[in-house]
Amino acid sequence: MKKLLFLILFIYSFPIMAQQRDNPVQALPYSKVKPAKDFVFLSGQVGINSATGQLVTSSFEAEVHQVMKNIGSLLHEQGLAYSDLVNVTIYLKSMDNYPITNQVYRSYFTGDFPARVCIAVTDLPAKANIEIASTAWSHTNSSAENKQLIRRFLERVRSGKNPDHAGLYMADTLLAHQMNAEGETSVKRTPQDYAEHVKEFLTLYGNFHFEITEIIAEDDRVYARWKQTGKHLATIDGHPATGKPLIEIASAVYRLENGKIKEYWIQIDRLGLEKQL
Repeated sequence: MKKLLFLILFIYSFPIMAQQRDNPVQALPYSKVKPAKDFVFLSGQVGINSATGQLVTSSFEAEVHQVMKNIGSLLHEQGLAYSDLVNVTIYLKSMDNYPITNQVYRSYFTGDFPARVCIAVTDLPAKANIEIASTAWSHTNSSAENKQLIRRFLERVRSGKNPDHAGLYMADTLLAHQMNAEGETSVKRTPQDYAEHVKEFLTLYGNFHFEITEIIAEDDRVYARWKQTGKHLATIDGHPATGKPLIEIASAVYRLENGKIKEYWIQIDRLGLEKQL
């Protein structure tokens, strides 16, 4: 009876063992890539060739190259490159391979190297000799996304086309800094306040033409400059309406947080506007 039970268990386990040999890394509960705000975290990569599903075993050098290529593929999927890596952790089964690791690793960088730690371990998944985990800074993507968000905000809200859509781009409460030569004034705003502010512009200038003349982004800040062309249709700073054309040139720096405007600093060519009234 015991022999029969052993035979049944052996036959049942055979395909499982074969599957493990054919597929050295099974589906495990982790994400290969995990973006989080301005960073992208890459899980540890071993030297498995994605085309064959097998660990590269021709040489340790070839295995390291395969690890770096796997990292490069994941970075490319996120629109990033090796130069965007900011932190790397290397796991080695033998520190005798440390010199070769450095030789291959170095060849994938042209500028500054990311921060790094190397740890000696007794074993690694898939019988690998090296595993590398890394973190990249996705500043390029976040800057581009912030730039597009501010462009949409200016074109759709500040332009006067859809003032009531301010809540799509602004935090529930934000700080507005008016940068005047005689002193800075800061006020708390809400999207509703801002919508009314833009509607007031429509009363003063009519359906004005709004042109973005410059927009630059870096990290969480976006600089924008614009030209607004309308007509003098209501009293402005004590000057009664004349119906004449009015041009206002202004610029602002917007700070974004969690995908919305949280703070901004604005400057207006008040002297130029005053001379037109």
